[in-house]
Amino acid sequence: MRTNPIYIARDGKSGMHVLVRILAVGDIGADYLPIDPDGFNELMMARDARSLVLATQGLGPMFASEGDLAGRIFVPSELQRGIAGEMDLVPSDLGGLLSECYFDPYAEPVGTGGTGYREIGRTGKKAARELIDGFDFSNAEDLSYLDSQFRAVVEPLHDWVFARNLLSIVLRIGGLYGAGADPKAILEAARFRKVEPSGLKDRLDMGPAACFAIPVAYSPFYRTDTLAVSDAPLDIRKAWPLYADLVDIGRPSTRPAIDHRLKSEGNGFIRFLTSLETKHPDGTDRKGCPEEDRWCYLVVSSDIGGKPVKDQMRIANRLLQAFDGRLFQPRVAYSGVKMAEIAPEQKPRNMLEAMWLLVRNHPDRYLLTCRRCMRTVLSGTQGGERSFCSNSCRATWSKEHPAKKR
Repeated sequence: MRTNPIYIARDGKSGMHVLVRILAVGDIGADYLPIDPDGFNELMMARDARSLVLATQGLGPMFASEGDLAGRIFVPSELQRGIAGEMDLVPSDLGGLLSECYFDPYAEPVGTGGTGYREIGRTGKKAARELIDGFDFSNAEDLSYLDSQFRAVVEPLHDWVFARNLLSIVLRIGGLYGAGADPKAILEAARFRKVEPSGLKDRLDMGPAACFAIPVAYSPFYRTDTLAVSDAPLDIRKAWPLYADLVDIGRPSTRPAIDHRLKSEGNGFIRFLTSLETKHPDGTDRKGCPEEDRWCYLVVSSDIGGKPVKDQMRIANRLLQAFDGRLFQPRVAYSGVKMAEIAPEQKPRNMLEAMWLLVRNHPDRYLLTCRRCMRTVLSGTQGGERSFCSNSCRATWSKEHPAKKR
């Protein structure tokens, strides 16, 4: 279900960027095909907004069913002319785009006792400009010739950034463990920050036990210039539908840290926390606020069965099993199809679930976590095991460590 043309725009209501896909009418609602490992790796390797969008074009839409796409399917020319219902698309904004794609889940922790990180990847300002110049929906040709056989599907760019980062974090643990990392400190090796109960209770309140936290995406609640009442009421189900499908949204909260738990019974030890800073007066300038206020954190408690656990591999396995339970439905049913008479009853509902099927079963490939940039990809077995995701990372690492063997 490859996208034909793809464009980028900004949702005039949420202020967040979206993708505009042109899909054949017959492809909307079709089942996902098996994910190509090379296409998956392109998403995992994306280092800037342009490469991320091109990777999403090759993979296809984030949601497949018409039910999940309700309110997001439009006649191309009507969307282009601004008469497509409530959807209000405006030209992309370079600063906003860089903020939304800014966080790199391979960043290095900085400071002690806090949750700060130092980005090691590039911000990709040039690539973001090229993306806007070449793919902005406001500059698209007249699309009316597509109206009879194609539809424009609008999906949040944030869903893709979140999916890529979440997969990167979870897979990195497996790649590092396979490469010989100490299992007792595997979460910190994967660049989670250990947060003790005595610190940052206003931001990461996970109970009496220590927790492990890592940024997973730019916070859609955050506004770059000033604090405003509009920070909190953002409709997360519309602005970030993939995330909303993964967590229990619950009722709106006025706490400084928004608390969203991973869905399913027993998954309360995994939360996504976002600082809203509602304790500050309306209109407060944010220029002096710490960088981490921009991020949504994946936070995992070390409390298992009411007792704090020090073995990080035990916590990591619990994290993996919880996500697997949400993203993989193992029920089977009789299909009536020869040579596949017993098949999964529930097929992937979104691209994250489709990619997770590849993650669970990738014959002839293994998880490779790059020794330098920490990106994790599915690497082929030809030529022996590798330590780097690319020749550029190998060369850069060799320059940075001239006295060490590769």
